Amino acid sequence: MVGNWLQWVTSHGYLGLFAVLAMGLLFPLPEGTVLLYAGYLVSRGQFALFPTWLAAVSGCMTGIATSYCLGRSAGFIFIKRFGHYLGITSERLERTTQWFHRTGKWGLLLGFFVPVVRHLVALVAGSSKVRFPVFVVFVGSAVLIWCSVYLGLGYFLKDGWREFQIGFVKHRLSVASIAVSTLMVISFLDWRRRRKRRPSRPIE
Repeated sequence: MVGNWLQWVTSHGYLGLFAVLAMGLLFPLPEGTVLLYAGYLVSRGQFALFPTWLAAVSGCMTGIATSYCLGRSAGFIFIKRFGHYLGITSERLERTTQWFHRTGKWGLLLGFFVPVVRHLVALVAGSSKVRFPVFVVFVGSAVLIWCSVYLGLGYFLKDGWREFQIGFVKHRLSVASIAVSTLMVISFLDWRRRRKRRPSRPIE
């Protein structure tokens, strides 16, 4: 299955790369694997660096923005009715919603690096009426980092990109745990900073 998507990217070039990454909400696609493979194609000279990077960033932003707009326009009604077709259960949605309300905007940033969660967070952000400019700043930052790192790894690893991906999949739960832990620390520090800025009430 993964091989078919990679072959499709090879056959359709930059447009194929854009389309695969933009369809992340509709299909459980191995987006990270696709980016590694695209970087590998750049190292072989089959793809050019800048158009590949541009197609990857544009595709990811299109997919995640679609999730946001869907959440903002349809809210949880659409998700609860059709979410099971996308692999989104009510329990998973509820956990993501609670997590997002605890972490706020930082959840947009680090939540993007966790597979499946990235689109759930975008849906919840849309339904929670997070302002689109705020959404774009935090998610856009994550997209730039994610695409640049994965494309760079694929480029420098060359034929070793497959071994790296296999190892990453084996340890993805550990990686996700580190990301969540980091998010909790950042959220706590941000909460303390905002609390210190609040003016203290005079004693009557």
